[in-house]
Amino acid sequence: MGPSKMSFHEIVRTYQQPLYWYIRRVVLIHEDSEDILQETLLKAYRHLWALRSDNAMKSWLFRIATNEMNRYFRGRRETVRADSIPDSETVDQECISERKVSEIISAAIAQMSPLQREVFSLKYYDDMDYDEISRITGASKNTLMVSYHEARKKIENEIDK
Repeated sequence: MGPSKMSFHEIVRTYQQPLYWYIRRVVLIHEDSEDILQETLLKAYRHLWALRSDNAMKSWLFRIATNEMNRYFRGRRETVRADSIPDSETVDQECISERKVSEIISAAIAQMSPLQREVFSLKYYDDMDYDEISRITGASKNTLMVSYHEARKKIENEIDK
């Protein structure tokens, strides 16, 4: 196993934002997402020597983030209420219809299990296939397909309200 050819600075510059948004869409709370991102990057830095190929970098980093989120959820007893989710920071404030869609999705996401949020985030926002999501989450392809289907149903139910 050899060290990555990318410098840690390049890794952070390339993956910090996608990792943050993946974590944020699952955890929902900005401050907690930042903490998990920092832990993810620290663990990646400490174990960069173990990475076999730069081609596996993205999946490897997302897997570390997934493990850190799992640790976060195990240590957390309360659930996040839909009204505690801030308005999406990525929505253009001038576009009311986009804001409404974002609010509907946020309300549905708040009702999802952590796995459903992970799968939905990775598939919908990051456009990953089930094989890659399986490598990141450690869940079987069938479990992921069911979780994604259930996540979409929750969004559809929110839209129908």
